[in-house]
Amino acid sequence: MFLVTVLTLLLAWLGCAAVALVILRRGLQASASVFLLVLLLAAVWAYTGNIIPLSTLLCTSALAVALRMTRSWSIVITLTPFVIMTWAVALLVFASDYVAQLLVYAEQGLDVFKEQLALASANGGNKDVAEQLLAQMPPLTAAHLVGNLAFMQMLLTLMSLLTARWWQAKLYNPGGFQQEFYQLRLSRANILVLVAGLVLFSIIEGYHQWTWLFAIPIIIVGIALIHALVALKQLSRPWLIGFYLLFVTFAPIVPLLMMAVIADSALDFRSRISKDIR
Repeated sequence: MFLVTVLTLLLAWLGCAAVALVILRRGLQASASVFLLVLLLAAVWAYTGNIIPLSTLLCTSALAVALRMTRSWSIVITLTPFVIMTWAVALLVFASDYVAQLLVYAEQGLDVFKEQLALASANGGNKDVAEQLLAQMPPLTAAHLVGNLAFMQMLLTLMSLLTARWWQAKLYNPGGFQQEFYQLRLSRANILVLVAGLVLFSIIEGYHQWTWLFAIPIIIVGIALIHALVALKQLSRPWLIGFYLLFVTFAPIVPLLMMAVIADSALDFRSRISKDIR
């Protein structure tokens, strides 16, 4: 089961990246034959019960069209939460039976996890910690489940789009993707939209998980900011390694990174550092 899931994600990622590459290079109309062929395959896969390839194809293609039209990563990165949210709402409204089935599987998995946690605490674990962890778990509702699915869908979609753009740069503009990534920055309007979405879903009961849809773009821009600053300062690779170690092990680094992006939208750290270097 695990191997099937990994293979599905891998095929969805690389397959959709290939379609997005064609769209970025030739446009949607000129790429219609490739898109429709992959769409048909993904639709058949969805009919068997796996919607990941289909949803990734649709979301990635929509963003690839937006990137080709606007040539702006800041616009696309701000648009991404709304594309994924449209998919999530459509899932709740038009595929309620599918969501209900997933909810049953999720509840079964959660029950197994609770039993294992209780068994571990009874066999010498910390019972208080186990009880506290169980108490902090949010109720498993359809909205919460779809929020988790949307989070994973957003990561997979962005991975596909970034891979497509990286391939395009490798083929037609070597070094271009790196420069785009280093220059990725959100304007004040972009930040306002993303922060507004963050705040809105953080106060809506049962939809707290959806806040990540608006947090992920800010985090990605924060990672781009760190890479750009390290390059501008001509710092060695261990600085980046240290950053990623902190990123995965030190939880407070995430809100700090997001605050840095918000500050950068007003102060433009990269331009200031470039002027100082000159």
